[in-house]
Amino acid sequence: MNAVALGELIAPVRARKAGSATLPILSMTMHEGLVDQTAKFKKRIASEDTSSYKVIERGQLVVGFPIDEGVLDFQLKYECAVVSPAYGVWALVDDSAVERSYLQRFLRSPMALSYYRSKLRGSTARRRSLPAEVFLALPVPLPSVEEQRRVARILTQADALRAQRRESIARLDDLLASFFIGSLRAAGGRPVSLKEAGVDFEVGKNVVGTETDAHPQHRVIKVSAVSRGSFDPTESKPLPRAYNPPASHRIRPGDILFGRASGSLDLLGATVQVDDVPDEMFLPDKVWRAVVRRDGAITAGYLLGVLRSRRFKAFVCHNASGAAGVRNIGKSKVLEYELVLPSPDAQMSYEKNASNVSALQRTQQLQAEKLEQLFDSLQARAFAGRL
Repeated sequence: MNAVALGELIAPVRARKAGSATLPILSMTMHEGLVDQTAKFKKRIASEDTSSYKVIERGQLVVGFPIDEGVLDFQLKYECAVVSPAYGVWALVDDSAVERSYLQRFLRSPMALSYYRSKLRGSTARRRSLPAEVFLALPVPLPSVEEQRRVARILTQADALRAQRRESIARLDDLLASFFIGSLRAAGGRPVSLKEAGVDFEVGKNVVGTETDAHPQHRVIKVSAVSRGSFDPTESKPLPRAYNPPASHRIRPGDILFGRASGSLDLLGATVQVDDVPDEMFLPDKVWRAVVRRDGAITAGYLLGVLRSRRFKAFVCHNASGAAGVRNIGKSKVLEYELVLPSPDAQMSYEKNASNVSALQRTQQLQAEKLEQLFDSLQARAFAGRL
């Protein structure tokens, strides 16, 4: 299959500013590409003043950031719309030479993402950028337009299966939230803080081995190990060979882990329960283990529901401190969080329902991972001309 440089297919656009025009406002998302803010978020999230926003015409390519996560899309929703002035805008050089759906699929494929990551410049992870000339040098496999359309149809059908699975997992999250809200209706008595309910947090230590001084087994988890909805032990770093971590820092199955720092408010306070974990995995200082005293008024399973609730997440975001790069919340502030607890029986009922939903979520997640692997395989074959 012939390959051409991306620069032969697209050219930069000097998009005009929105000025006083009233046009739909689009935001970029990782999975869905460009979305209408009102439809996606049920509200407008852009600045009140969008006069400096870029006007994007139908068919133009919008490139967001971080580009190595495939945050780009063709604008096909409206004749004209506006996007953040931070986005890059490109147009096809020749509409008859390339199918937009095919090009979009390739630009978001593992092959393209690997290229972006290898070429990014800058020292701060999510602020690294890809120079335009490097972006345009990306080799694009380019079969006939008819073949491009066939490949795009197959990948679109496979991607729809992935989207359905993500939707199923999201609905289970909503079901879990509804069980928690239902449990609050059974609550009574005065509000108590998490500290009064018997909750505490155990903290580890973040020491990392060098390339020549890495321990062969002992590892410390990163914040990203708890940021994706389930515990991911692969997101870890080796401890120094000479460092002997305390037994209290060891992560155990059943632990409830809470991320007290993040580069994003959306991920601050991410909470997971550990199902399985390698023996030699330890806590850092930015991920805490939640514990409940034996005489505490709250059960561990109900505490997990509290830490994952929308009200608690809002409390964490409101009380976070730190610069835009890294946001933190202190233990004393988290332990001030107040709630009215349901009876022990109501808490146990919630735990049972939550356990059943979590089991379904694990099954759905495994199926989602298999679909991701299948989709990656299809893309590799498609863009190598073997589909």
